[in-house]
Amino acid sequence: MPRIALLISYDGGPFSGWQSQPGGGGVQDAVEAALSKIGESVRITGAGRTDAGVHARGQVAHFDASGEWEPRRLVLAINAHLPESVSVMEACVAGSGFDARRSALSREYRYFIWNSSTCYPHIKPYVYRLHGTHYDWNAAAEAALLMEGRHDFGAFCRAADKPDNTVRTVRRARLIRRGSLVIFKITADAYLTNMVRIAAGNLLSVAERKRDADWFKSLLCGGDRRESARTLPASGLFLWRVIYPQKSMACLKTQNVGFYTSFQQNHNGS
Repeated sequence: MPRIALLISYDGGPFSGWQSQPGGGGVQDAVEAALSKIGESVRITGAGRTDAGVHARGQVAHFDASGEWEPRRLVLAINAHLPESVSVMEACVAGSGFDARRSALSREYRYFIWNSSTCYPHIKPYVYRLHGTHYDWNAAAEAALLMEGRHDFGAFCRAADKPDNTVRTVRRARLIRRGSLVIFKITADAYLTNMVRIAAGNLLSVAERKRDADWFKSLLCGGDRRESARTLPASGLFLWRVIYPQKSMACLKTQNVGFYTSFQQNHNGS
């Protein structure tokens, strides 16, 4: 039974999140339904459980196939039975020890803000829109850097889902502006519920000059969700990529070397 790794992209708007739901409203449900139609009635494991409305450019999942599949043929077969909002971008044969969730070193999320009085209609569903020119994005960018390292992110977690241990390691956090587009990028070993959207809301409060860097820094020492600012909407958030050690994908067959290169670029590139 070969283990297959899938690189999946989806528009999270129509779904109640990645995880399978009793009513079948998860992205996982859609992919599993497509697999069942090609003779693979299996459960799949995803690298991350995105919430309702959150999108993914580079979700990774794995399953154990009942037989041999040529990767390109498998991609075409699955996509033929998926809704327009979900696409399998790549497939490869991974080693039996590969696990989409447990083998991951870290995950990168990106939150997109559009700061302008006008917006391109085709990106409206995928950004958080802000009007006006009074935002100090430089101050917000400096605050974002404070997140890097190991901190207690208790104030960055939805209160109802706060675990006993709220310490997480952020490998990289950047806020950059490209014209009207503001992008918050964060890579961490693990996340708390709503952590990225709350972080984006806190950075926005700094940009609005309602709060300063000292306040933001104080949030990184634990604390209560009530000390943070608002949670920004799910529509602007993307699971951008999942980073794996190279050795976890070292068992790929020769014909899959092209995807191996693509896999590493997608998950280790900029």
